[in-house]
Amino acid sequence: GDGRPAFVPYIWFNYWRGDGGRSQRFNGNVQLTYRIASQVNTSLTLRATHNVNAVQPLADSTGTYFAYLNQKEVSLTGRVDYTLSTVLTLQLYAQPFVSKGDFSDPHKLLDPNAQAFADRYQSYSATPGGFNFKAFNSTTVLRWEYRPGSTLFVVWTQGRGDFAPAMGPRSLSGDFQDLFGLHPNNTFLVKASYWINW
Repeated sequence: GDGRPAFVPYIWFNYWRGDGGRSQRFNGNVQLTYRIASQVNTSLTLRATHNVNAVQPLADSTGTYFAYLNQKEVSLTGRVDYTLSTVLTLQLYAQPFVSKGDFSDPHKLLDPNAQAFADRYQSYSATPGGFNFKAFNSTTVLRWEYRPGSTLFVVWTQGRGDFAPAMGPRSLSGDFQDLFGLHPNNTFLVKASYWINW
């Protein structure tokens, strides 16, 4: 039989801090791989990021305007590989994703050579806003080798997405719920190849 373990967990974390403690970034990745049977492999991966950047550049022509960014990002990726027979396989992929952030404390670069952070930037009055981006993408692929060297692919992809120029009042879980209420864009594709033996 297959000597590989049926259940394989993987955990990875990373933390960074800079700008005298004003900026920090946390990344987390938890993956669970489970082999249901010799012909069925599945995986589920949760990724989360919390990014705090005290000098996030704002969109301008001079590159001298910045703001404090508080950003959260979460994605969940699922995969299924199913070998139905030696000539027929099914692959499933799905990923919901949310990235949202809020800008505050806008400041302008005053003296790039100043050692002290407070001397390097000068606050100014503005409302920098924020952002809320959410997306869902999935792909289903059926592959059939109907004769040696000749293959038929049937593919279905679905995408949902939305962007707002503000972080919004919803929690991350609420954003995920809203994501599945968006109108989907579905694409179906059939591709076939035929091998001719000269």
